Amino acid sequence: MPVMKFYAPDEAGFLPCEVGAYMLYPTSAKLRNAYLAQNMAGYTLFLADEDELESVPKEVLKALLESLDCIRVDRFEKLSIMGSVAGEILLNLIKLSASGEEASVGRATDLGSPYFQEARNSLGGRIASSDSSIERAWKDYKFVAHFWAALRIHVQATANPATPISPDSYLQLLSLANELGKLAPTLTSKHAGAPIYSSDVLWTLPNFIELPGCTFNCHGLDEQEQERLRTYTAKSASKSDK
Repeated sequence: MPVMKFYAPDEAGFLPCEVGAYMLYPTSAKLRNAYLAQNMAGYTLFLADEDELESVPKEVLKALLESLDCIRVDRFEKLSIMGSVAGEILLNLIKLSASGEEASVGRATDLGSPYFQEARNSLGGRIASSDSSIERAWKDYKFVAHFWAALRIHVQATANPATPISPDSYLQLLSLANELGKLAPTLTSKHAGAPIYSSDVLWTLPNFIELPGCTFNCHGLDEQEQERLRTYTAKSASKSDK
């Protein structure tokens, strides 16, 4: 499995930015580096204000922040939604497998349809709900889907999703992502005849990141999801008969 490269391994406060760069740009080192440069400038400026120490002149940091316009804040929300789509598909694949059902991307995508529509509405239609758009999100973000899936579980379990994640909770989230990443290569589709994931495509954390213990137990599909699956299976059978 490819291992994430961190540029400030001793700065615990910068860890979310290091991981976030891969979550937002799993396939582009250039965009990851631009994102990290922008955030490192902001982080260093924050430390300078807090400690009244200037390892780099504030004017230089501010100029750097203004010059990095290739990473626009208004794109982050769309990229986050695409990552969340991939996370939802991975969670549904795990649920299907835990329920003893055929774990195919098609089935997992259909189970996630209500969430995908909700995501589309939240962006004012700026992300399409078409099959091609969902397929692209999965294709581009499946390498980090375990991190997005862990974040989705955290948000669902949080009373107020707007509450900032504490450092300890963030490490718990990363530990959960690590467990989900272990499950991903075990997912197989009978029709595909091969694992959905190969073990060498998932981004993983460096070994020096100390994670707390975590156990993930999946209880499979709930009744509503089982009913949706039956409807999907019936539709698929009907199409094959035509």
